[in-house]
Amino acid sequence: MAKLSVRRHADLDAAKAHYLAEVDQVTPSASPQIAAMREAKWAEAQAGDGPILQAEAEALGCTLQSVIDSVTAARREWCESEAAREAARIRAKARIRNADTPAEMHRAYTDYQAALEAVFSCPEER
Repeated sequence: MAKLSVRRHADLDAAKAHYLAEVDQVTPSASPQIAAMREAKWAEAQAGDGPILQAEAEALGCTLQSVIDSVTAARREWCESEAAREAARIRAKARIRNADTPAEMHRAYTDYQAALEAVFSCPEER
């Protein structure tokens, strides 16, 4: 039989602070190095050329244009998933702030976790 843990909070404000922090803690983010590389590649793609894209095209044995197309498609997909993730985060935090009980806050948090899984799951798995 599974054991359920019960978290007790001093008051409703403490519960809200806990669940708001939990939402922020589980929100995924790219490392600074990955984020910087994405931005550099995007800037080069917008310019139509650059050393990073040239090196990638050479490493992959493909044309510069195919790398630019790939970066552009990846940027579009990233923006769409980030928009969905941010909407889910905002929705979860609003539900937590408006909740009357810690149980409602916990439900908002677990719904947020499920929304993240849906956003970041592979399309083939949906």
